[in-house]
Amino acid sequence: MSEDNKKNSLLRKIQNFIFTNYIQLIISLVILLIIFIGFQTYNYFKIQDIKSSSISFFDIINENQNDLNSLENLIDDDNIFSILSKLKLIQQNNENKNFSYSNELYKELLASSNLDALYKSAIAANASYTMINASYEDNTNNYLNDISIFINNINDELDSYFSIKKELEYLLIITEIDLNKSEYSNSKALDKYNEIFNSNLVSASTKERVKKIHEFQLYK
Repeated sequence: MSEDNKKNSLLRKIQNFIFTNYIQLIISLVILLIIFIGFQTYNYFKIQDIKSSSISFFDIINENQNDLNSLENLIDDDNIFSILSKLKLIQQNNENKNFSYSNELYKELLASSNLDALYKSAIAANASYTMINASYEDNTNNYLNDISIFINNINDELDSYFSIKKELEYLLIITEIDLNKSEYSNSKALDKYNEIFNSNLVSASTKERVKKIHEFQLYK
């Protein structure tokens, strides 16, 4: 068979396929068009939503640094400005020692599936240190369970956070001992202290801080 005959035969097959299945092809094209239009519409409204949140966020920040309560209107938006609004509200409530509200915002942030492991670890570490301090300031052990959850959200596979996580695990034990007025020498704090000092992965600065707390607890 010549090349021309092969080409003509192929064209006839294509024509026959289109003629036989043209209804299905039209339906498929219409469905693809609807999906494309739907996707473009979704993107358009998503971008408009982000723009609106962006304008509102910066207007609130610029107009009144001392009263950021209006940011609460943005915290349920599913975009970056919801996260930024929660972080600003956390900062303000920490400064005002309204730790219970900060604690709830920390939990909401860490429950978000949109956070990268690095950002989640940073927020979790900040939440842990803050709520340990809050436990002492408010003289309460109500936050201890949440602090444990925050610490578990720190990804210790990130080299820069391994030492931080171990230090926080130790501090949480110390906090529980102090608030419950328990004995340090008979506690699991000693096991955690030895674990930290025997680890080659824990930084020297972390070991030094933990050592000072350990000595203080032994001789206070």
